[in-house]
Amino acid sequence: MMKKVIISILPLLMLFGCSDDATSTFSNREHVYCAFDVLRSDVLFNVMGNYGQFASVRKRVVDGKTQIELISNSGLKGYYPLDQLSNNFGLGLGGLIVGTNNFGETLCYDLSCPICDRADRRLTFTNGGYAKCGKCGVTFDLNNNGAIYQVPENADLPTRRGLYRYRINYNGQIVNAYN
Repeated sequence: MMKKVIISILPLLMLFGCSDDATSTFSNREHVYCAFDVLRSDVLFNVMGNYGQFASVRKRVVDGKTQIELISNSGLKGYYPLDQLSNNFGLGLGGLIVGTNNFGETLCYDLSCPICDRADRRLTFTNGGYAKCGKCGVTFDLNNNGAIYQVPENADLPTRRGLYRYRINYNGQIVNAYN
C-alpha cells in the first residue's frame, strides 16, 4: 500500500521540483541571436579552437560603416564581414563575449557589466581569463561561468551577480549564440 502512495506522489514531486532554477543559468534579459562562421574570422577561429581564449563581439561604427568588431583576450583584433543577416543579429546589452574556457566548454556572456547594468559599461579583458568593469571595478572569471572573482575593497555595489550568460552551440565551424 505504501508503494502505491509513493508511486502516485512521485510524478507530482517531479512536476513541482522542476522550477525555473533549472534554466536560470541562462539569461533572457536581452535579445541574443547570432551565427558566425569561424572560417571568416581569424579572431573567432583562434578563440573557439584554443582553451582559455575569449573574444568580445560588438557592433561598431567605423568610418561611417557599421561593422562587427572582434577583440580577443590575447589582443588579436579583427572585423567580421557585415551582411544583411548579421546586420540583424541581437548581441545582448553591450555586445557578447564568446570563447572556450580552460575545460573546453564553449561559453557566451554579455559584454556589459551586470553590476552597472548599462550598455556603455563594457568589460575589458585582463590576464588569465578574467574580465573587469572600468566603472565599478568588479572582476569576473570567464573560466568559471562568469562568477564574480574580485570586488574592490570598500565597494558599495547595488547588487552582486555573475555575468549574464547565453546559450551557445559550436559545431567546429559555426558559432551560434542565442536565448
